[in-house]
Formats: sequence, structure tokens, C-alpha cells
Amino acid sequence: MGNKEKGANAERELLKMFDVNTWKAVRVAGSGLADESPCDLIAGKSRKKYCIECKTSKDKKRYIDKRQIEDFLIFSEIFGMKPLIAVRFNHEGWFFIKPQKLERTRSKGLAISLEKEKKKGKRFGQIFV
Repeated sequence: MGNKEKGANAERELLKMFDVNTWKAVRVAGSGLADESPCDLIAGKSRKKYCIECKTSKDKKRYIDKRQIEDFLIFSEIFGMKPLIAVRFNHEGWFFIKPQKLERTRSKGLAISLEKEKKKGKRFGQIFV
């Protein structure tokens, strides 16, 4: 299974979690492929609206392009949604991170570490239930 397929499966998994918990959510078509759709999911319930960028990792750290997150933040602001990064580390489940909490790397990029998220990260039920 390729990375794109793994990512799409992870997005579908998260979409189902929203559905089971009575949230409405949709996958954004072409996410990650075009400048017009810089997020993966949009989720809402009552007055709560989230723009979500999904990542997966088999490693203990997931690196993210800073420009991608900048575009994601602009998109979420334009539509009045709260931005969240959802990351699923293999065998660890989902963590949800505010973009401002991403780690800065030496190369001026961004990263999410499993170690940090295990200590301070939020789980689905802490945000969406």
C-alpha cells in the first residue's frame, strides 16, 4: 500500500470517528494536490467548526512543510474554522495538535513527535465529544 492510499485510509478512519460521535464531517476532494484545498477534513457540530489536516507516521516523529501549514492556516481563517492537525502514529492512535504547538526544526520546518504528544497531546474524546 502506497503513502497516498495510507493517508486516504487514515482520513476515512477519522471521518468515521466523527460520524460515530454525531459530528458532521467531509473529506476535501484533492486535498494535498491543489492549492485550492489545503486541508483534508472539515468537521462541525452546532457552532463548532474545524479545519483538519491529517498526517500519519510509522516513525516517532512526523515532519511537515512550513508552507503547507501557512496555507492551511490561511484557509481555516478565511472560512472561520479552528485549525487542527490530526496525526496518527502507528499503534498509538490519533492525536490532535493546534498548529501553533508544532515543533520548529533546525531546517526551519515543523515537526510532531510521538514522545511529546503522549505527554501533552489531545485525543479525539478530549476535543470532539
